[in-house]
Amino acid sequence: MSEYFASLDIYGWLEIAAMVVGFVYVVYEVRKSSLMWYFWLVSSLLNIFVYAHSHYYSMMLIQFYYIGASIFGIAQWAKVRKSAAAQLQEGGTDKTIAIKRFNRRKALISSIIAVAVYFILAPFFNSVAARTGNISFAGQPYFDTAVAVLSMLATYWLSQSFRQQWYIWLVVNVASIPIFFMGGVYWMSALYVAYTVMCLIGMYRWKHRGVIID
Repeated sequence: MSEYFASLDIYGWLEIAAMVVGFVYVVYEVRKSSLMWYFWLVSSLLNIFVYAHSHYYSMMLIQFYYIGASIFGIAQWAKVRKSAAAQLQEGGTDKTIAIKRFNRRKALISSIIAVAVYFILAPFFNSVAARTGNISFAGQPYFDTAVAVLSMLATYWLSQSFRQQWYIWLVVNVASIPIFFMGGVYWMSALYVAYTVMCLIGMYRWKHRGVIID
């Protein structure tokens, strides 16, 4: 083990750092703590370099979206926390999770936008992958783009405090495990295994401890 760590270059250490920070942020996400957005911000900054070095350009570019989404999420969750204060004081506990009622209109509009973004980005990332020769399996650029766009959609739903965001994250996390494993980014593959487990825990906690704040 010591020989392995001794052989790591700067990108290897960045990958491990991103994995550790990423795991911390998903723990805070399960608890619905606003601290998750700060850890996600740091994780996204680290992942820009990790994904660029591994030639996962679709995942690299989405990190810039995550950085903006983290700032947006901090503001959105502050509003929910303020609206929830009185209700949670009356009938909540310290384990209560404040969530918002699922807005079908927002969900539909954001889903349509996500589909449009996919059809814009997929050809671009396919051409980039073809030029760099970084394709592990047939159709990988389209698969990578689909995962990236679903992540963007899930992040928006998360910022809105929709419990249903966990279902999208489950698909994203399971799909990401083989992507990174086949690309040789083993620490990231392991991280997404942990994400999948935490996702199931998050589903349970938000369902059973969630209080809808209108």
